[in-house]
Amino acid sequence: MGDLKWPPDEIDLRRLYCDRRLSAAKIAAEYGLKYPNPKSGETLVLYHLKRFGIARRDRAEHIRKVSPTMVDEWVRRYEAGESLRQIAGAEVNAETVWDHLRRRGVRLRNKVDAQIAAVTKYSRHPFVGSRLDKAYMIGLRYGDLSAVRHGRAVRVRLSTTHPAMGDLFEQLFSPYGHVSKYPRAAKLVGYEWSLECDLDTSFEFLLNKVDPSKLKPLLRNEFLSFLAGIFDAEGSVVLHRKRARHDPEVYLTNGDVELLDCVSTKLGQLGYHALVRWRRQPTNRGGVVGHSKIGRVEILRFREAQRLLRALPIKHAEKRAKRRLALELDYRMRGEGAIRIPQEWRALTGEIRKRTAEFIALARAEVEKRGQN
Repeated sequence: MGDLKWPPDEIDLRRLYCDRRLSAAKIAAEYGLKYPNPKSGETLVLYHLKRFGIARRDRAEHIRKVSPTMVDEWVRRYEAGESLRQIAGAEVNAETVWDHLRRRGVRLRNKVDAQIAAVTKYSRHPFVGSRLDKAYMIGLRYGDLSAVRHGRAVRVRLSTTHPAMGDLFEQLFSPYGHVSKYPRAAKLVGYEWSLECDLDTSFEFLLNKVDPSKLKPLLRNEFLSFLAGIFDAEGSVVLHRKRARHDPEVYLTNGDVELLDCVSTKLGQLGYHALVRWRRQPTNRGGVVGHSKIGRVEILRFREAQRLLRALPIKHAEKRAKRRLALELDYRMRGEGAIRIPQEWRALTGEIRKRTAEFIALARAEVEKRGQN
């Protein structure tokens, strides 16, 4: 309020209404007018504007002056959780902001949503990826990625001993929310890193694994993106020595019978000879000893393995590095090349094991450090 005194003089009213372009209601607030009916203060201000001959603004004037760039910013701020009043500020009124947001197809939050957005520590942003990005994430969900409801958010989690997998998680989800990373003790591997991120409800498609029967109508690019997600989670590419040469082979491991059958069928439709092999493996999880059934889709033919590796939009850094070497192989390769690539492969796998061991050791050090504090 400052030095403003009621009743107002013409100079102050012109400064507030014409120069600062405040509404009558906001001018009433500047003067500290408080009545049981908020409209009463606004009406008094309008009376004095008329008394001093100050012309009312054209009600459509502010709408005409709103540019598409301004509305783009309003949409961004509203989706980030700001209220209509916060966005309007002193330039326009909240009704104007909402009118333009509505024209853009933005849905109005209810009061509970607005309160939650106001107290959320980290902002969340809706999914804006392509259908191929979505297919990739759905495929990754068949691996170690889990998703649960957490309040009104979708919380995704991942535990790993590979730094490249941690990097992949951050690459995928940090544009949409805050990624937390912490070490923990794990029975199977000793120590590992857990990452989690609270996402907007537009990520509800990750809450449940997609029924494999719904994979059948996927277009080629959608299926390959889905398959790349599974591959980055549970796939592998290896060099298999066959007499004088090394052949690339692609494996995809999972315990879901229907999933692997569907994947092998789709690969067959794309011209690949995909084998599915099953075996029993001993398990010891949480002190419970037993056996489980694990399956593997295998692409063993030299040209087909390379063709599939070229087609898959792989994002996992370690697997991209292995793919690069596998694609350098030639069926008729002899001499220096036939020696160099296996040597580089062994160096690469050794470097991956080294980085993994360091990642685990760092997790152990952090856990022990926290235990001492």
